[in-house]
Amino acid sequence: MIRRWRRPLRDDRGSAAIELVVVAFFLTVVASLCAEGIYVSQVGAATEKAARDGARAMSLGRDVSAEVDRQLPDWAQVESLRTGADADASCTGHCLRVEVRIPLIVPGFTSGSFTVARDAELPRG
Repeated sequence: MIRRWRRPLRDDRGSAAIELVVVAFFLTVVASLCAEGIYVSQVGAATEKAARDGARAMSLGRDVSAEVDRQLPDWAQVESLRTGADADASCTGHCLRVEVRIPLIVPGFTSGSFTVARDAELPRG
């Protein structure tokens, strides 16, 4: 009679909920990594264009910082902006180095250790 009231040793109740939590966690991690990859590619291309346009503005005597800021997305933060010999010791023309922080998953949240840097040089003319 006691045996009838005992629960079996292997009970599958709750295993589907645990599997759902594990799968949801891994899907969240994969989606976050995909979003980070998109941010890296967008920041890389935008930083390259900002460096070229900033060097062009420097050669024309315009405001370099304003030109760089105009080319970058609103969520991208400029880490550093170096010109001339500070950008490249072998520079003979108008040189500019732009370094931009990459957001971490959500635009606006960033870390100083994740940056993209691009250089541009235009000859003096």
